[in-house]
Amino acid sequence: MSYKITVRPSGHTFETEPSETLLQAGLRAGLNLGHSCANGSCGDCRARLLGGEISPLNHYDYRFSQLEKQQGWFLMCSCRALNDVEIEAHESGSATDIPEQHINARVSRVERLQDEVVQLTLRAPRSGGLRFLAGQGVTLSFKGMRLKTLPIASCPCDSMQLRFHIRRRHDDPFSEFIFEDLRKGREVMLHGPSGNFTLDEDSDRPLVFIAWEAGFAPISSLIDHAIQKDENRSIDLYWLSAIPQGHYLSNYCRAWRDVLDDFRYHSIDLEPAGRERLEPVIQRIVRVHSSLDSYDYYLALPESALHQARDILRESGVPDAQIRFGLLKHA
Repeated sequence: MSYKITVRPSGHTFETEPSETLLQAGLRAGLNLGHSCANGSCGDCRARLLGGEISPLNHYDYRFSQLEKQQGWFLMCSCRALNDVEIEAHESGSATDIPEQHINARVSRVERLQDEVVQLTLRAPRSGGLRFLAGQGVTLSFKGMRLKTLPIASCPCDSMQLRFHIRRRHDDPFSEFIFEDLRKGREVMLHGPSGNFTLDEDSDRPLVFIAWEAGFAPISSLIDHAIQKDENRSIDLYWLSAIPQGHYLSNYCRAWRDVLDDFRYHSIDLEPAGRERLEPVIQRIVRVHSSLDSYDYYLALPESALHQARDILRESGVPDAQIRFGLLKHA
């Protein structure tokens, strides 16, 4: 049995099971609900009960005043629904709503996706995961290494398991450290999140994502989040690469395609790995989506490619408000 939860003032709704907290269910549904520790200590996930019934599911240390209790305030991370419920809760609408955080995490896994790409998984402590929006990045600080800011590849619905994609670059000490020296259990400080390459939560337009090689990382986070929100928006993913095996998670993309009715995946090899060049490819993508002003475009491209793509989209009539981009420091 599941119950319907309505959030005010946004009007967003989600389904919850009796065995999970309202916070868990809301995050799983793709809502950017305010939270921090998620264990009943900080009070950041406080909400007010407007209708329906709830009951405690987990222990919590945070204390409400007697007046707040009378007004119906409770912690979403510690309570479950007993029937259909209406609540008042804060939802983050933009990157400026997310507070700066400093979290001590550990390396959970270092996985070779292919010879030149590693997927790094970090685990935040149970006392507090990283709160972020899909498409944002975070700065990693390993002892003895320079700081490195990377886009997060995972969905915000899991604030404790954070994934990153790192390409091997022989002129980059951080890349060499990840590939040659990093081991499971190593401590790392996380600072952030940062960036505003985030999903337009108010739009219901179809989505077009264009990623260049490891730029797939923030695109992956955005797509996972869009799927979690279950808005039935059409999604087209174009993954461009100019290196062999540049589409290092094609199976992941095909899995999206297999389970979603309106998802299309296009892997494209550019020169020198293939015969095509960037500008004709972008022009072809624009022609395919002929009703240009009815789409939202998300571009994760290096600087030269980004300028070309934006110019082509603008010249074709796409409003700037419907073009969001994440600039990659490396092609």
